[in-house]
Amino acid sequence: MKLLIVDDEKIVQTILEAMTKEWGYEVILATNGEDAWEILQSIDEPVILLVDWIMVGMDGVALCKKVKESEKATHAHVIMLTAKSEMEDLVIGFGAGADDFLSKPVDPRELSSRLSVARRILKYKYDLEQRNLALQATTKVMENILKELHTTNEKLRVLSMLDELTGVPNRRSLDDYLAREWGYAMRRTEPLTLLMIDVDFFKLYNDTYGHQAGDDCLQKVAGILNDTTTRSGDLVARYGGEEFVIALRNTDSLGGQAVAECLRQRVEDLRIVHSASEISPYVTISLGIATMVPEPKHSQKALIEAADKALYQAKHGGRNQWVALSS
Repeated sequence: MKLLIVDDEKIVQTILEAMTKEWGYEVILATNGEDAWEILQSIDEPVILLVDWIMVGMDGVALCKKVKESEKATHAHVIMLTAKSEMEDLVIGFGAGADDFLSKPVDPRELSSRLSVARRILKYKYDLEQRNLALQATTKVMENILKELHTTNEKLRVLSMLDELTGVPNRRSLDDYLAREWGYAMRRTEPLTLLMIDVDFFKLYNDTYGHQAGDDCLQKVAGILNDTTTRSGDLVARYGGEEFVIALRNTDSLGGQAVAECLRQRVEDLRIVHSASEISPYVTISLGIATMVPEPKHSQKALIEAADKALYQAKHGGRNQWVALSS
């Protein structure tokens, strides 16, 4: 360990240096407080200072105070060398930050013991600081991991609410939406409209053009539904297979019918060839529309069943059309 001896008496320096080198210390000498302070600036490890109290210029008390008020304080253990023994003097020394005192003339055995104590204290403080730094680094890493985990979980949560093929919300999202919006509409006595949508003769389309073409077809239809339904409070979801659902907040049956007709026309305008269709040379959709003002005696399940019933009527009434039911 480094030992900085600060004394303006050459003979004292020589004696202390000889003794402490034998004990394995890496000795550095300074003849005054100013030089000692400059030397300390280049030391980035624990160091013991053996400082004479009385020196020309910056004395031991001033040097000690400067060290203990600096960033070097944690890694510096200051032992004051003094012939002073009055309690007032000790109070001044400790007030300046001195860690220990040695009376002159120095007894080698006492010096060795006090240096050993200083070394243990500095080593303990240094090891503790390193553990704290390692703990801080570990804590920082854990914080980053937790942030990444939170971000990943949020992404997974969002992905779990989306249909993988079409990118629109899935059945789970629809259930959550309706549970929330049903209560909201009930409190405000507002109508909630549901459009149940089915791609006409989709099984025949898959059989004719293959599943990849079928996936492309569903993606294009979902894109039209999503692009047409632009209000932030509404929802487009894939219900399953070739069926989609659109929920329209605070929308009456006439509003739902206008949206349904727009969707029907826009899908037909895609001109996706469907040679196996029994009603059109292109892909078409059928839509069932149900509108309710939610009441405690009903649930969102009743709205879904009504929309499904309307869709059934549209499909069995010729397809490529919409049917509206309201209650």
